[in-house]
Amino acid sequence: MNTQKIYNFMIIVSVVIFTACGTDTKENSNKSTGPYSFYNATTPLKITQSVDVNGTATGGTFTISVQLLEYDFAKFAETIEMKPFDFKYGFVTNNIVTTDVNGMANFTYNLPANYDLIRGQDLVIQAVYFDPTQIIVNVPNTNPTKRSVLLTQDFLLQFR
Repeated sequence: MNTQKIYNFMIIVSVVIFTACGTDTKENSNKSTGPYSFYNATTPLKITQSVDVNGTATGGTFTISVQLLEYDFAKFAETIEMKPFDFKYGFVTNNIVTTDVNGMANFTYNLPANYDLIRGQDLVIQAVYFDPTQIIVNVPNTNPTKRSVLLTQDFLLQFR
């Protein structure tokens, strides 16, 4: 009887160990599984407020960039979109940009009107690359076509 209890205990321990070892608790990477990838992203980006010689706060702009690659080569003339975010954190001048000959998508970030309200905070914003092969047709009185997202890139803005 005692041997049976030890045997059952060993089976339970073995099952628990094998189950726990096979559990994936790590965060999976955001790596692309297709031909496209983002590279050279300007993140994290430390956002500071400019002050003139009189001590008066002035507006400021920062460049947020990411490079689009296809099979590790720069992808020219592709559209990258920045997801909208709360205006209290500022704004991006153009939410939709086209990659240059080097595959770079450059967004211009502008400080908010009241920088002191967000000083010390962090914000994650996201750029998106949609499947360029999908043709979007807007037909009145129908549901809009949902576009497939091929890539996303998070940018950490640190307001210091």
